[in-house]
Amino acid sequence: MNGVGPAVTQVTAAAAEGRTTAVEQVRRCAAAHARTARLGAFTQVDVGSALAEAQRADRRGTAGSLPLRGVVLAVKDNIDTAGFATTAGTPALRTHRPRRDAEVVRTLRGAGAVVLGKANMHELAYGVTGDNPAFGRVCHPLRPGRIPGGSSSGSAAAVAAGVVTAALGTETGCSVRVPAALCGVVGFRPTVGACSGQGMVPVSWTRDTVGVLARDVADIRAVDAVLRPQSGRAPDADGDPLHGLRLAAPHRPFRQGLAPPLRAVFEARLAALEEAGVRIVEADPPPGVQDAAARCGLTIARYETPHGIDGYLAAHGGTARFTDVAAQVASPDVARLLRPLSEERVAEEDYRAALADRARLGRLLDGFVAHHHVDGLLVPTAPVTAPTLLGGDRVEIGGRPAAAFPLLVRNADISSVLGLPALTLPAAADESGLPFGIDLQFPAGADSRLLAVAHACERLWRCAGAPGPRRGHRSSEHHA
Repeated sequence: MNGVGPAVTQVTAAAAEGRTTAVEQVRRCAAAHARTARLGAFTQVDVGSALAEAQRADRRGTAGSLPLRGVVLAVKDNIDTAGFATTAGTPALRTHRPRRDAEVVRTLRGAGAVVLGKANMHELAYGVTGDNPAFGRVCHPLRPGRIPGGSSSGSAAAVAAGVVTAALGTETGCSVRVPAALCGVVGFRPTVGACSGQGMVPVSWTRDTVGVLARDVADIRAVDAVLRPQSGRAPDADGDPLHGLRLAAPHRPFRQGLAPPLRAVFEARLAALEEAGVRIVEADPPPGVQDAAARCGLTIARYETPHGIDGYLAAHGGTARFTDVAAQVASPDVARLLRPLSEERVAEEDYRAALADRARLGRLLDGFVAHHHVDGLLVPTAPVTAPTLLGGDRVEIGGRPAAAFPLLVRNADISSVLGLPALTLPAAADESGLPFGIDLQFPAGADSRLLAVAHACERLWRCAGAPGPRRGHRSSEHHA
């Protein structure tokens, strides 16, 4: 799983030193895909096109600097990629073939990266299991009966299985971080607007962002440095990002329902941070913030999706519109949310009220951060490891059926609704070997600091021992 195949930083260094080529990396990834095709991680793969693209990158790489030469990508199938269909995992767009790359894809290709194929996803990015009746279910790379998370399901599975060096996903409601956490890779969502959203099948212009999935934080930073050249200093110029850091580690509801082994892992990671001098503030946000996030977030998305898809399709010169797409939705859970919007869309006054609720939610969180003088939040990314799929949005947890949404997004949803930068790190595995992730959530615009802190946490936790007693710089506080 994580650790299969070389990292972004390894292949780019090897390519720069003449120890590998982009062509060799495509061949390696194509062979890995052939071995793991049962995962259903891709809707489309074009090895011939990828090899031709790699040959061009190798020729260009001898004449100049290509920071991502040797990197082989999976691109989530709601991001336009020339040479491929952009299906968004839905039948109505099966033959939709944009002529131009989305800006993020064009930027990465310009830096030498090669696209192997389009990653499978929960249909129209409206779910968290990866169960897609139209293009096939995405399986967990360790346990085929478990879910990989979603909606960037194939992106996470392809990275975790070592099929690609890195992947692009999108996040509206935890759709990068939940699958990254369940599959045991790193998932980063930047502040909304930090990366171009041009060329994406939209869910919500208020909440959508492209995200990056890779095996470690150094790889995320290497890709992010190309996507956001303003991202700041090189990793070796960070100094000590943990010096003077204060992080809130709330209990309710973020740690509720955690199995004892997962709770012990989380406590151990907090203890390691305390030993490194980080102040851990155990304070809970004001009551009801999760409910407010879920309430206003879904209303905003359901208002913006029909308008956004109409605009996207019109910009591509087609005659289809949202109603045509909704009529052909194959997933029952997605159909329940979107088909009614063909008859009656969310009212303007309800949308405006939801935006006002979102603004109040932002003020509540800002007040919490200011009151406790913290730099960010640290929480379990999801309260469980990958559950067993029953179908659609239904999963089995502890022997009982449950709805995957909103359970899996409970801990990470506030940052998605508010468009904040956040990153999930692999923390450990449960007793059956399934990964467990820890989420760092920072204020808007603090993307570069978040990446520096995450890099330091990753290095620290790799050296952390077994769970032990908490001590050091802990403070228990309550929101005023």
